[in-house]
Amino acid sequence: MAPIKSILIAGLALVALLSGCAAIPQIKARMDFTSPEAALAHVMAGMSADVTVQALADIRLTTQEDLHPMKLAVLMKKPGSLRVEALPLFGPPVFFLSIHEQMLKVYLSETRAFHTGRASAENIARYLPLKMDPQDLIAVLTGTGPLSSGPDTLLRGRAEGDYYRLDMDGPSKKQSLWIRTTDGFLKRLDLHQDQNRSYQVRYEEPLREQDWTFPQKINIVSGGGNGFSLSIRYRDVRFLKQADPVRFDLAAPPGAAPVYLD
Repeated sequence: MAPIKSILIAGLALVALLSGCAAIPQIKARMDFTSPEAALAHVMAGMSADVTVQALADIRLTTQEDLHPMKLAVLMKKPGSLRVEALPLFGPPVFFLSIHEQMLKVYLSETRAFHTGRASAENIARYLPLKMDPQDLIAVLTGTGPLSSGPDTLLRGRAEGDYYRLDMDGPSKKQSLWIRTTDGFLKRLDLHQDQNRSYQVRYEEPLREQDWTFPQKINIVSGGGNGFSLSIRYRDVRFLKQADPVRFDLAAPPGAAPVYLD
């Protein structure tokens, strides 16, 4: 009887061991891209156009002369919709900005001036530190690059350690993206638009939303003669699926003085 008892005990131990092994989560395989086109397709398949990002943003803008901390309430939606409200320490918002359907609208409550015009990179740069068109701006602020490019863009790619580097050389801009192969997170974006304008963007603290990730922290460094650094820390992030598009269309308050940018 003793040998039989020993065999039964050993068998039960083996079953328990096998069951325990089966419960161990498996490590996912690396996301190794076979071509630059595959890497580009992965990045483009991120945040969809039916998702609206709602968040608070702690901002630190550092220029050669000064440091500008601020707090913003933001709404963002691809391909190029944005709503920003600057939140002071006390009282109601003092700065409102909206970009929607290729129109830029800004309201300054202190002067009661309502500015409106085309959402061109030049007009956007009057109020925001990034001189970009709406599509590129949203791509940078949501970590869902690459930026828009034309049909003559040349794609190149190669592995660099735990990252896949995707280079996109076009007639008007050159950009490089570093995609982390362990989870597909866009970690870095370098953009060169001309000799006087370049940006280095670093993304951190990915927030997983279904099959894509959203960066909760962004650091941007601008080169050129008027260089600056911009730190963005999102919090209270929400992903809305049925946000009313009218929320992106800033209406002129009664009695506001119109200022036309174009």
